[in-house]
Amino acid sequence: MLSQVHHIQQGVSKDQFEQLCAWIDEHIQEQIGWSELMHESGFDHLSIQSSFAKYKATTPMTYIRKRREDFKAIRNQNGPAVKFQSLLAK
Repeated sequence: MLSQVHHIQQGVSKDQFEQLCAWIDEHIQEQIGWSELMHESGFDHLSIQSSFAKYKATTPMTYIRKRREDFKAIRNQNGPAVKFQSLLAK
């Protein structure tokens, strides 16, 4: 879990945001909703939503949906045993 010492005024740093996106990729086959995002990041709903708008120009749920589509497409090309993150690094 990311550090819980955050304030709304402080916002989500780029590094913290990238950690959350990496967590999403690691758990992409699981149920990911607002409660999971808030629990994992330690930020509130508004901070998470504004960070996705700032860093990805999308909403968190749209981002997750797109990552699931990417995961399924990669898995279909390479078989189910392939790790998602390793394919994203290419």
